[in-house]
Amino acid sequence: MRRVKFSIPLSLEYFNSFRDFLEAVEWGYGDTYFLIGNDVVKLVEVKFKEGVNPEELLRSLLEIPHVKDAKLIPKNDHYLLYVRADLLSAPIPENVFRLFEVQKRGMVVFEKGIFSKDGVYLYIVCEDELVADVISTVKEVYGGKVVSVEDYTPEENPLLKLTGRQFEVLLLAYKSGYFENPRRVTLRDLSQMLGLSPSTVKEHLRKGVKKVLEGVIE
Repeated sequence: MRRVKFSIPLSLEYFNSFRDFLEAVEWGYGDTYFLIGNDVVKLVEVKFKEGVNPEELLRSLLEIPHVKDAKLIPKNDHYLLYVRADLLSAPIPENVFRLFEVQKRGMVVFEKGIFSKDGVYLYIVCEDELVADVISTVKEVYGGKVVSVEDYTPEENPLLKLTGRQFEVLLLAYKSGYFENPRRVTLRDLSQMLGLSPSTVKEHLRKGVKKVLEGVIE
């Protein structure tokens, strides 16, 4: 496995609709995403610059046509930003779906993204035989430049036993503060974010937590 770090230019047209938001952010970290039908769900931790009104920024995000939902969840001195957007109506590069085609051919994980006023850095973990395709695709789609390529050895992780949907539900629940006391989001909040019924989300959580515990305890 390899981890490839890319530098992505902020001048991309794709960032134009989010320009005001990006300029108001001191730093952003995480950029976890997953697909639900034609929608993309993104989770990123953000800290806003002093004097910025987060609620006004959230309203501006919700006014973007392809953004279907957005929430800011307080987390210590910053926020967890949840955004759900329609991929088919978003002003993304026409060839961005090449990335999804590469993902279908093997293990390609968008591990994290880091953005600030200085630019965007994207980290992608992939199988050795897909490194060349990942690099050429990110260069073509985003104009990305390779900063580094390093070996990546995943540790034995009980999360690997989860189904894709169990992982998504558990990840969203954990990052949004569902397991904290007091809870920052409710089961109904999670169901709305995921477009699933509360009972379905509850079942995914139950099975996901059980598998993780089995992997730790056994």
